[in-house]
Amino acid sequence: MASSLEDLPNPALLLRVAYLAASLLILVLQSVPALRTRFLAYGSRATAPNTTKEHHPQQPSAVTQLLDHVATIQVPHNYFTHFYITSVACSLFWAWKLPLWHARPQLQIVWALMLLQGLRRLLESYTYTSTSKSTMWFAHWILGLAFYVTINIAIWIESPGRIPSDWATAALVPAILTAHALQHSYHDYLYRLRTENKGYQLPSHSLFPNLLCPHYTCEVAIYTLLSFLAAPEGRWVNWTLLCGTVFVATNLGVTAVGTKQWYADKFGLDKVGPRMRMVPGMW
Repeated sequence: MASSLEDLPNPALLLRVAYLAASLLILVLQSVPALRTRFLAYGSRATAPNTTKEHHPQQPSAVTQLLDHVATIQVPHNYFTHFYITSVACSLFWAWKLPLWHARPQLQIVWALMLLQGLRRLLESYTYTSTSKSTMWFAHWILGLAFYVTINIAIWIESPGRIPSDWATAALVPAILTAHALQHSYHDYLYRLRTENKGYQLPSHSLFPNLLCPHYTCEVAIYTLLSFLAAPEGRWVNWTLLCGTVFVATNLGVTAVGTKQWYADKFGLDKVGPRMRMVPGMW
């Protein structure tokens, strides 16, 4: 029995492979126009699956019909709230299961910051979500649920056990909290911009005048910093959590590409063209 257990794949390695494989899948979908237009866009950026039929005056092929059919399997965009309910529930579950009150201070801090992320995004989703009838492809919903289930495992699966250093406490924790505050400020700004003007406007936040999606930047920053804070003893980084961060960056990066194109189509390329997507001065 012992030898058979030893032959099982490392759970941390499985999570890393899953995150990287999901990231590769997103890039494949982005690189193929027929897949990108059907499966990646959601919410206000979504393109109706039926629009692709306008380019096929003849009877569409079986593959095209299959893709169109799969693309019609949609769920409400407001289901994003389920992601954060899942995250908070998983945080509370692992606090009880581990149990957290007997864990090392490092894990307690990382857990608290992950819980903060889930709670804040849950409250924001209830406060800032509009009553629109926009939708997203069902796979977005399933993949999002899987991410929040697994990311709450990734924060401890490499057994962060060392006592946080002065550097981690003095630099990483305040940096993560700052990213939380900045992301919240932009979510609040976007909500007010849309509701006070009765529709979408080109954003220009005073703190991020040249970025179209700084809230995505903050999201990536939060998980990147958590990857270092959750590093096990003898390592600089939690590789499982870092692979999860790669997935976050890939997913949001692809969404940022679509967001900039949507803004350009709506407000004009001359106004949107010079603006960066997520990385100041670069991209």
